Amino acid sequence: MVEQIISDEKKSIVLEPLDGVSGWTRFGSWLLERVLMIVTLGIGWIIWAIALRGTGQTPAKKMMNLTIWDLETNAPMTIERMIIMRGLVGGLVAGFALPLTLYVLAFMPFWDKNNRDLHDKVSRSSVIATPGQVL
Repeated sequence: MVEQIISDEKKSIVLEPLDGVSGWTRFGSWLLERVLMIVTLGIGWIIWAIALRGTGQTPAKKMMNLTIWDLETNAPMTIERMIIMRGLVGGLVAGFALPLTLYVLAFMPFWDKNNRDLHDKVSRSSVIATPGQVL
């Protein structure tokens, strides 16, 4: 799923995704997330998200067998890091960058070679398929 590239200069490991999911899959996940938030009135979604803590998944990503992979730890992203790095920091950067680019960056997963968008790059994460999981 994830390839490790070792840097000789710093002796640190830099992880690059190999099989990020397509832009259409990401869009479907985003859309399903909104539907689930509305259907569960937000409260059910929050409880479900807390139950998934530590798996690198949100309720929609769980249903679609997707995982947010942390490229720094080479493990599924924790809920705390998802909230801070993807939600707050990534959301802040995207909040400024998207209007400045006339929302062209919203389509970034369609042209990025690893299908990553702006908040993936800021949070050093990637959304990957995890087909072996069962609901």
